[in-house]
Amino acid sequence: MIIFSFRNFLFLFLFSILFINIGYAKTIKHPSYVKGQCGACHTTKNGESADLKMEMPELCYSCHTNYEKNDFIHGPVGAGACTLCHNPHESKNPKLLTSNSVNELCTSCHANKGDMLNSGENIHPPVQDSCINCHDAHGEKHLYQLKADRKKDLCLTCHTDKKDKVENSINKHGAIEMGDKCLGCHDPHSSPSTKLLKAEDSKTICLTCHSSQLPRDEDGKMLMNMGEHLTNNPDAHGPVMWGDCAACHDPHGSDNTRMLKHPFPEKSAEKFTTDGYICFQCHEPKKITARFTKEFTEFRNGDKNIHFLHVKTKRISCKTCHDYHASKDLPHHLKSETTYGPAKFSLRFLESPTGGSCNPICHTIRYYDRVEPVNIKTNKKL
Repeated sequence: MIIFSFRNFLFLFLFSILFINIGYAKTIKHPSYVKGQCGACHTTKNGESADLKMEMPELCYSCHTNYEKNDFIHGPVGAGACTLCHNPHESKNPKLLTSNSVNELCTSCHANKGDMLNSGENIHPPVQDSCINCHDAHGEKHLYQLKADRKKDLCLTCHTDKKDKVENSINKHGAIEMGDKCLGCHDPHSSPSTKLLKAEDSKTICLTCHSSQLPRDEDGKMLMNMGEHLTNNPDAHGPVMWGDCAACHDPHGSDNTRMLKHPFPEKSAEKFTTDGYICFQCHEPKKITARFTKEFTEFRNGDKNIHFLHVKTKRISCKTCHDYHASKDLPHHLKSETTYGPAKFSLRFLESPTGGSCNPICHTIRYYDRVEPVNIKTNKKL
């Protein structure tokens, strides 16, 4: 006599569900086959002969959609090889497929994509889910039987946040409308790099275009040849050194100058606010806002913060003295030459072990020293 405990009952219940779902998967049958209407397809009414009433795909088109009116037709469809993908009688797979899944079926021919799905890095989720998320298996008006234009429109059907940036940003990225558009930077299937980039990092991608002078659409000015600038200035700012241009710039579009992710002053002098500078996404704001400090900056005379004097009080922008991409001859990414309004001049900066001096056109030579403060009027130690 068998005594059923709750545990026995639960085990049998779960096993029965598993047995039914796996062992007895529902068989899907072609409607004509279900109704015994073999003569709908075969030359004999009861299907004694395998001969078909007409050639495929015309036979299939007598009931199903004719895809030959599309501009781009899948090879098996064009060849009339409907049964390469579909079983004409019955199958345990949806759509009477001859394989267990769409991707398994597609990769039985597209072997390189099968290798990608099995061993690729950073696979695009729609690809991993099902090829027919993007492709029509029969025919379409777009190349590769894609459901929309491959270069941008198809991407934006899912990436609606990018669609908003691309279409509505004040400063639009020209690359999105050039050449292969989205596919100029991204691989739609998989990539060893994050964001499905076609290169190891965003800097490498950016420099494929930004190694020549490019006009700015919004005001007609010429952009710097950044590739040349970085070659000539090896002391790179952190994000540039890490290959991460996208740390500061939004490659899809932005309402900020130079497509920056956060605001940055466009002029040489603007009223200082911490939220008006993208710099303070990384740098400590007290580098500027602390009037006296021995912690937040080395640019000080004793504990008097000279950044506070220049940026907070006199409203001089960081970019007047610093190059936010890279520099060469001076420390702290200081520029050798700069502009302020219409004037172009040299900073004439000299560094000392505990301070330094500069002699731009703004004022006569001034010294500062962190250890032994200097009188800025007499340039003598206090």
